[in-house]
Amino acid sequence: MAQDFKKLASSVVDAVGGVGNVTNLTHCMTRLRFILKDEAKASDETVKNIPGVMGLVKQGGQYQIIIGNNVAAAYKEILALGVDGGATVDASEQPKQKWTLKRVGMTILDAIIGTMTPLIPAIIGGSMVKLLAMLLLMTGVVGETNSTYVLLNTIGDAAFFFLPILVAVSASKKFGTNTYLAVAIAGLMVHPVFMDLMAKAAEGQAVTLAMLPITSVKYTYTIIPAIVMSWLLRYIEAGVDRITPLVTKNFLKPMLILLVGAVIAISIVGPTGVWLGNGISAVVYGIHGKLGWLAVAIVGAIWPLLVMTGMHRVFTPTIVTTIAETGSEAMVMPSEIGANMSLGGVSLAVAFKTKNRELRQTALAAASSALIAGITEPALYGVAIRLKRPMIASVITGFIAGAVAGLAGLASHSMAAPGLFTSVQFIDKDNPTSILWIAAVMAISVVVSFALTLILGFEDIPVEEDEADMVTPASVKLMAPMKGAVMGLHDVADEVFSKGLLGKGMAIEPVDGKVVSPIAGTVTTVFPTKHAIGLTDDHGMEVLIHVGLDTVSLNGEPFEALVAAGDRVEVGTELLQADLDAIKAAGLPTTTVVVITNTDEFKDVTPVEPGNVSFKDHVMEVFHHEKEDDAQTAIAADASLA
Repeated sequence: MAQDFKKLASSVVDAVGGVGNVTNLTHCMTRLRFILKDEAKASDETVKNIPGVMGLVKQGGQYQIIIGNNVAAAYKEILALGVDGGATVDASEQPKQKWTLKRVGMTILDAIIGTMTPLIPAIIGGSMVKLLAMLLLMTGVVGETNSTYVLLNTIGDAAFFFLPILVAVSASKKFGTNTYLAVAIAGLMVHPVFMDLMAKAAEGQAVTLAMLPITSVKYTYTIIPAIVMSWLLRYIEAGVDRITPLVTKNFLKPMLILLVGAVIAISIVGPTGVWLGNGISAVVYGIHGKLGWLAVAIVGAIWPLLVMTGMHRVFTPTIVTTIAETGSEAMVMPSEIGANMSLGGVSLAVAFKTKNRELRQTALAAASSALIAGITEPALYGVAIRLKRPMIASVITGFIAGAVAGLAGLASHSMAAPGLFTSVQFIDKDNPTSILWIAAVMAISVVVSFALTLILGFEDIPVEEDEADMVTPASVKLMAPMKGAVMGLHDVADEVFSKGLLGKGMAIEPVDGKVVSPIAGTVTTVFPTKHAIGLTDDHGMEVLIHVGLDTVSLNGEPFEALVAAGDRVEVGTELLQADLDAIKAAGLPTTTVVVITNTDEFKDVTPVEPGNVSFKDHVMEVFHHEKEDDAQTAIAADASLA
């Protein structure tokens, strides 16, 4: 069950004598640090027995309540009760940034990238299965009515059909909203009954929610409505939470969130996309009537953007009607040739240039899907948007190829997504040269997009981030970060460390203020007070070096940090200098603690026996889980549930 921090905050404030007894409150990594007007008004036993409180320390004129890693959440709720709080000692001041057009655009792009990146395996997998089905159909192995073809096509299409639900899961994690409520709202968008109502609405039948008219929208294959709703959900949750009585929160709050969110989704967010799409459609077809080939070029350029928003579907009725009435469509479908093939071209260029094996595999799969079958989602979400500049190359190429297709007068006799196998739909039986123009447009699309991607470049995903290339050792040995005497963590005069609340490890009574890195890795955190540094090695082990006990109260005066967050360090790299005499003069222990803060992710953490150590002496060994152990653990878990 999730911790109720509001309840915790209320209990803590009452136990320390109420709001009026608190002069000031700050927090560090694990503790709430109260300065009380009258410490006698605080009930130590009551504090220790509050659910969520791990311990109590009274030191340096502060009444310190140990909360653990969730201390920031408790601190926030206590401030909301009216307690005066100072700046948190762990937080750095960040100047507020002005909202500019560029920042808005980058924020939106970041939201889309952050949401879609986790979905790439599902998109890639689905597209490749659909490609397999198409290959079997094209080679005559199966027919369109064959159950094998139908099932394969359905398997491949599932990820796209239910894309709003997948997006809701990913976006909710990105924005920190309730995943299950986000999925419930997205599920409405693709619910068979709702889709049936939308089909009837498209035919002119009135569909209302109470007195609210609902515009016909088809949400399958779309991403933007789900992203927008997942973002809005956090504001809906906050608003509903404020108006919901405490005794009804368990049932009334989720009901209201779901109702409000669903209504906004189907009455505002979804229809807004349709209206925008209809507007774009009207403008583009208007341009086509006056500018001819230029309209094809414009649609070719913006087509990936339309696909990304789901607004490309507004053209479907017009395309169907045009083909039915005239036998061909000469604007949207020809523009798709350049758009689809360019995404294949940029993916090939990325695969050619990247040094990241995982990205190369993704790009090659995306390229084959786009070029052969005209399925562009893997290339769009897995490559172009993810790397940004290839998207620019695709847009430019789409314009050029669209212009050539428009000038050539190419027209489609079907609605299949343009690709190598479906290019026959553009053949004009009365104009044999149309075959040459089709080939030319495709070649231009691939070559130009490939070249532009190489010219524009892209920020490659570092090789070290490619986990497929990483070999995890059986164990990692940590070297001594300081000279001195090793002691067990249980002997440290601080409950946070001695009880292992931050993880397993060891401690050193130092004889020298020089602190060096015990591992090779990256500096993840340098505390503003410079008394502690966080490191992460190349295999995910998180190491905290905390110099002295309660030295956060010294505000960094005895410390000099020699590295910054983000710096690469090797074993023995000097991290900081500590004035041990100054720490002792302040009446504080110089005991330095080294703990593995993500201990739970490892099989075991074994410190050496007490004794004197110097730099690069072995002081601790961390054992990684083996695959066999993981499998046995899973089997044991299953057995326990049986």
